[in-house]
Amino acid sequence: MKKLLLIYNPVSGDGRIVPALSSIVDLMTKEEYLVTVYPTQKPLDAQEQIEEIAHDFDRIVVCGGDGMLHEAINGWLSSPKMKNKAPILGYIPTGTVNDFASTHQISKDPIEATKIAGGGHWESVDIGQFNDQYFSYVAAFGIATAVSYQTPQRLKQKLGPLAYVLEALNSVDFSHWENNCETMKISWQDHEIEGDFLYGMVSNSQYVAGQDFFKSSLFDWQDGLLEGLFIRRPMNIIDLNTIIGGLTRGDFSHPLFVLAQSPWFDFETHQSKWTLDGEYGGTQDHVKIQVVPNAINIAMPPKQDKNT
Repeated sequence: MKKLLLIYNPVSGDGRIVPALSSIVDLMTKEEYLVTVYPTQKPLDAQEQIEEIAHDFDRIVVCGGDGMLHEAINGWLSSPKMKNKAPILGYIPTGTVNDFASTHQISKDPIEATKIAGGGHWESVDIGQFNDQYFSYVAAFGIATAVSYQTPQRLKQKLGPLAYVLEALNSVDFSHWENNCETMKISWQDHEIEGDFLYGMVSNSQYVAGQDFFKSSLFDWQDGLLEGLFIRRPMNIIDLNTIIGGLTRGDFSHPLFVLAQSPWFDFETHQSKWTLDGEYGGTQDHVKIQVVPNAINIAMPPKQDKNT
C-alpha cells in the first residue's frame, strides 16, 4: 500500500480543517494510501518534519495557509534525503487568503481540495529561491510587508483579508512617506534601476494578498521566469492616488511602476525587511532571487487551464 504523510496546522484560518479530518483521511484511504497524520506543534514544525521524514512517503499532503506551504517547500528543497526520491506534494488550503491556491485553481473546500491533493494529476512548478531560502509565490519588501506575519491570528480568523488592510493602515506614516520607503539598487537581466521604493515584490503568482495583480497573459509558473513589480516613492497625494488606482486596475503603465520579468533579480540595500509567502524573511543588505525551474511536483486540478 502507498504511504501518505498528512501534515496539518490545527489553528490555520478558521480551523475548519479539524472537523473535516475524518473525511479527508477516509478519502485518502479510498485512494489506497496508508495515512499518517501529524498536527504541527510549533512554528517551522512542518518544515522540520518534511526535511527529516518525508522521503519515506509516496505522497506528502499539507493542510494550512500559504505559510504552511512555505514551510513544506523549504523543508522539501532543503532536505538532502529528498534528492533521490521526489514524491508528489498535495495542498489543502485552509488559511485566510490562500494566494497559491487561487493562482493554481485549487479548491478552498477541504473535501474538494483533498480529491485534488490525492488525485492522479500533477504538474511541475517553478519555485523562487531567496538567498538560501525558498518561496512558493512571492518575496516582498516595503510598506506593510510585515503585516502578514504580525497580524494576530484572532483578527485573521474574524476579519479574513480585511484584517491585513486594517493592520497595514496602522503601520503607515502618512506624514512622512520617506519613512515607508526602501533605498535600493535593483538589477535583473540586462536592466538596472535605483532609488526609493515604496513597495516591491518578486513573484510567480497571479494573486498576492488576495489581489489579482498579474493577468493571465503576464505570468506562467512553468516558464523559468519570475515577475517583478516595484513601486517608486510617491512625492505627493497625486502620486499616491495614481499608485492606488494602478494597483486597483492592474495597470502598471505609469512611470511610478516598474514591471519586469527575469530568471533572477538582485537587490543592494541596507537592512531592508522582507516577507516570503507572508512569513518573515529577515532583514537583509543583499538579496539574490532566482527561479528554480520545475522544482516540485504538485497535485493540481485535472485539465487545468493556466490562462483563465
